[in-house]
Amino acid sequence: MAAGPLVLAALLCASPLLAATYVVDGRAPNASDTNAGSEEAPWRTISRAGSAAELKPGDTVLVRAGVYREHVSITVSGAPGDPITFAAAPGAKVVIKGSEIVRGPWTKLSEDEAVAEPFPNAFSEVWRAKLGDEYFADPYFVASYEDPAKRWVSAVFLDDHRALQRIGADPIYPDVGYPRLATVGRDQYDLIDDSFYFDPTDQSLYLKIAGDPAWFAVEIGVRGFGLTINKVHDLVIRGLEVRHNRQPGGQWPMVSVGECERVIIEDCKIYQADFCGLGLGRSRSCTIRRCDLSYNGDTGLGMGECEDCTIEDCTLLFNNTRRFRSGWHAGGAKCIPTNRRCTIQRCEAAYNIASDGIWFDSDNSDIRILDNVSHHNGGCGIFFEINKGGGIIANNLVYANHGRGIYLSGSQKTWVVHNTVAGNDGGIVCMPREGDWTLEDVHVLNNLLLGNYVTADTLTRGCDLTLYMGPDPDAPERTVTSNHSDYNIYANTSWAPTLRQHWNPDNPLDVWQQRYGEDLHSRLLPVDFVLSGTGFELRTAAGLDGACELPERLNWRPPVPGRIGSTRTRWPAGAM
Repeated sequence: MAAGPLVLAALLCASPLLAATYVVDGRAPNASDTNAGSEEAPWRTISRAGSAAELKPGDTVLVRAGVYREHVSITVSGAPGDPITFAAAPGAKVVIKGSEIVRGPWTKLSEDEAVAEPFPNAFSEVWRAKLGDEYFADPYFVASYEDPAKRWVSAVFLDDHRALQRIGADPIYPDVGYPRLATVGRDQYDLIDDSFYFDPTDQSLYLKIAGDPAWFAVEIGVRGFGLTINKVHDLVIRGLEVRHNRQPGGQWPMVSVGECERVIIEDCKIYQADFCGLGLGRSRSCTIRRCDLSYNGDTGLGMGECEDCTIEDCTLLFNNTRRFRSGWHAGGAKCIPTNRRCTIQRCEAAYNIASDGIWFDSDNSDIRILDNVSHHNGGCGIFFEINKGGGIIANNLVYANHGRGIYLSGSQKTWVVHNTVAGNDGGIVCMPREGDWTLEDVHVLNNLLLGNYVTADTLTRGCDLTLYMGPDPDAPERTVTSNHSDYNIYANTSWAPTLRQHWNPDNPLDVWQQRYGEDLHSRLLPVDFVLSGTGFELRTAAGLDGACELPERLNWRPPVPGRIGSTRTRWPAGAM
């Protein structure tokens, strides 16, 4: 029977083919948030689009090129399979900034006769500007800013990307038994090259830079957030850049996704956050893909209390620019706490300053760290800390980190398989923590371990594998029997590889096999590899077969069955 006119009309109205496209163009002369949001009459701000009642599932908001100095809060939702999309227009560079330009006027301190020089030429390149109240108007700061003495500036940037060193104690990171953020100097008398000091008593901003500030674009973070997406579902955010903010307190991210479902953020660049670049919290089935999360003050990515979320094909480079204490919170990705069934895959985590590349901390379970490259971090390449629910760390290339390559601390039910771990200060280290954070049911299989040592004339530190066998390193027999290693290959070149059952005692492979019955199928091979500049290349291909099969319950299979180590043999791909 043919459908009637009313039925056809209903089907057409429900069709995604009728989805609408809205336009934001902040630079258009006629742009206004009272417009219809059309090509001819665009909205002026992204914020207007973020809460637009006009938007329906399947609709798209295209943002034209420009710098948008605003806090964008997205409060609209799509529908399963029919999301609302916010995207940069084709070819457009869209930058959301939590900063404002400081236009001065600037005065040179050495030319102020009322200011005494602490020593000759101390103020030769020191400049001062008074900041008006408009720089302290973000509603997230109102409680603090009602008292001018409690106002602060935590980040100053020259020409968009050059962050200056903060002088003086940070008011929102006081010591908690240890310094979370090291204090450099006290006031304007301690200024060094490329630094700033803010005096809240008269709202003076001091800079010491090579040149007149009028030659540069001087920006300071003024808003707590660049982009927030909270309590919504079925969204896609694509192709936006977000930079600069002022931390409102604690560990807030510049881009925040909270209590959301099925949100996708892709092809975005998130730089120079005061603390964390992108934070994903209490969310389900969200995906962050092909995003550049780099040069942030503490961490590129934070994730906590999430379920079934995926981070993939992202770059996490040069984070912890403010040099927070790495043992507290810093690095490429810090995921804490209680994430469930979450995955980080095919990401590069590198050059994170005095901190770790990928870090899961505190009661995470069924975590998957797969196919990543983690190198030249100031701490561990991959750190898996006090996670009783465990997971799988597989097919990663981990090299040249100034800490342990892969470090399991107080974790259980964890499989470390098919990784290549090369040239780190230590290789794979699996040890318990204090209290009830034991190390149990850990399996280290099918890994390629290459020269993970620090050497000096009379001292060799580090080893390829440390696998906990019991609290007494000198006991004749092991007391923890659930941790196992086997089918690994250890490079036997200029340094004979060693293995440890505790922090310090070294065992050659044959002694390890006889004493503990582990690595019975593991081998020593003269594997040749090269670390050149920031790159890695495995020069040996022969003899790397013989990997054991993994249990079906892991629900993961190596891309090349039977091959030991990661399938990635060089980085960057095609280099060297």
